[in-house]
Amino acid sequence: MMYALSTDVSHAKENADIYDAKLIEFEGFEDVTFHDPGIDYQRQRGAPGVIEFVGNLESIAGRDHLLPAPLGWLLISRRMVHVLEAVRPFRHRLIPTVIYSERIGHLVRKGYPRKRTWYSVTDPAMKNEDFVILQLLEQTDCLDRERTLVKGVPFHQCGEELLGYDDAEPLVLRPPPGGFPPVFSVPELVFYCYTGEARQACEQAGLKGLWWHPQP
Repeated sequence: MMYALSTDVSHAKENADIYDAKLIEFEGFEDVTFHDPGIDYQRQRGAPGVIEFVGNLESIAGRDHLLPAPLGWLLISRRMVHVLEAVRPFRHRLIPTVIYSERIGHLVRKGYPRKRTWYSVTDPAMKNEDFVILQLLEQTDCLDRERTLVKGVPFHQCGEELLGYDDAEPLVLRPPPGGFPPVFSVPELVFYCYTGEARQACEQAGLKGLWWHPQP
């Protein structure tokens, strides 16, 4: 069984803002996805050495998978990275982050777009540096285009280029030589895939904030 993974937002109150961390915007952030394995976004796209956010530090304490704004970045704890690496080595890059407390949000970002000010945060209680953005450095070309069906039609005939959660039934992946890494990117899928072994390891480690989506 393969899984997609999203953030468990059950902690959010009704009608509350569900985002755990909001980006402090930087020049060109719209073009920074950390999804293309062939791009070093810090060297080639001008992304900062450390990606900065503002968030509720009390809410994220003890959690391992966060929902950032903008969407799309895989923002996870360093602890979760270690758990995945222990399952099986995989090629990746870690982009460091810092999340500042909402209580000083007005001091660290101003203007439109909301860019970083020169305010220096020295109080460790006002920031969290336990999370990283995970960028995978290779894709796994493993989709079986004939046996993967979209509304009963083989993928290569259905007219779609990309698939989201549960778009395919079934989703059929061909194991690469040596087996799947614990987390991997498939060119035709808009989400990362995780193996059953990776899920089991995360659950045994007691990681929090993970919502697993079995892929049929």
